[in-house]
Amino acid sequence: MARLPGRRFWIALAIVAVAAFLGLNAYSQRSQFCGSCHAVMGEYYESWQTSTHGEAAECLDCHSEPGWTGYYHSKVEGARNALKFYLNVEKGEKAPPPGPASCLREGCHVVADLEQSPGQAGFAHSGHIDRVSCVECHGDVGHRDTERDRAAACAECHGGGEDAE
Repeated sequence: MARLPGRRFWIALAIVAVAAFLGLNAYSQRSQFCGSCHAVMGEYYESWQTSTHGEAAECLDCHSEPGWTGYYHSKVEGARNALKFYLNVEKGEKAPPPGPASCLREGCHVVADLEQSPGQAGFAHSGHIDRVSCVECHGDVGHRDTERDRAAACAECHGGGEDAE
């Protein structure tokens, strides 16, 4: 009769499994990992590198909601897309656009600064923060050298680019 592996075997297996999980987690949170699906994400990865966010944030900093659940939800979605891509089941999907919580997370943009300072936009964002998602006006900022034409973005809501309320 075959003998089952002993307690030391299971402890060693658990240690190896945890180490593998932590290593894969660390490797897959790097932006280079996101850019490794060249046919799907290559152009986004390349444009991110030259954008204003290229040195300020990793892909998951923007493309996941703050906190543990948001981070791992994005990781699971990324793994699902990578699996689809590498198994050639269907084309993977690009990450969803960042939500306001991602833009306003610690270490990024500060609500008080946006509400009070006109900054580059020429106006304070106070009338927009709770009503308009950041990406509606700044949708390409993470993936282009220049931001979207602000007058065109304003005109979509205000007709003709008139000043905000």
